[in-house]
Amino acid sequence: MALIGGLVLSFLAIIVSTLIDGNSFGPLIGPSSFVLVFFGALGAGMTGLNKEDLGRIPKTAIKAIKGATFENSGTVTMMAQLADVARREGVLALESRLDGIEDAFLRKGAQLILDGVDSEKVEEAMSIQMESTLSRHKLMIAFYEAVGGYLPTFGMIGTVIGLINMLGNLSDPSQLGAGMAVALLTTLYGVMFANLAFMPIAGKLKLLMEQEQTAMKVVLDGVLSIQAGMSPQMLVERLESYLPPAEQQGYSDRMAAAA
Repeated sequence: MALIGGLVLSFLAIIVSTLIDGNSFGPLIGPSSFVLVFFGALGAGMTGLNKEDLGRIPKTAIKAIKGATFENSGTVTMMAQLADVARREGVLALESRLDGIEDAFLRKGAQLILDGVDSEKVEEAMSIQMESTLSRHKLMIAFYEAVGGYLPTFGMIGTVIGLINMLGNLSDPSQLGAGMAVALLTTLYGVMFANLAFMPIAGKLKLLMEQEQTAMKVVLDGVLSIQAGMSPQMLVERLESYLPPAEQQGYSDRMAAAA
């Protein structure tokens, strides 16, 4: 809602200011300027992607709009429950809990513990997966940032093309005003698409990536703590340091709420 609300507020500011000055939106509509700026910048940004990454462009845009929820508090509670089982019944008792773990990253960590993998290898394997996931996110963030940088450039390209065409028709002074307006329209489109679409999406994806990174750190820290035999109370105290103060409940309250 923050992304959508921010973009709506920005567009309303443009619309209201235009209406206050008594201007119309007719001169601001230019299909040729849109095609040049939007698709030109998009094509330039696509040159830095592999074929497999192209299909992720619309998916990441939808993800930025819809957002994502990372229930770190719920993860801490689950880790406390797993630690309690491991302390009372042994690590092998975690196998009965695997089917109830929806988080694939956490399920992988628990499976590594069950397989008897030593802590260093567990940390290495999970860290590799975490870095791989974050690298894919960084690639798409870099794409949106790149397109956001190309858009004003293609706006200037359109402006230069428009000025060249305008100067080539100086014999008809009546067309100079219209030609100048079309030339400047591409610059407007470049700035608007960059600052009202691609750069905000890149910023939201970066925020989501940071939140996901924190969620994966909670899981990794919890898995290693369970493997080390840490008590559930100590584990909760340790993992709640990742949470904001409002979500820190303590072991007793957390387990009581879960029950």
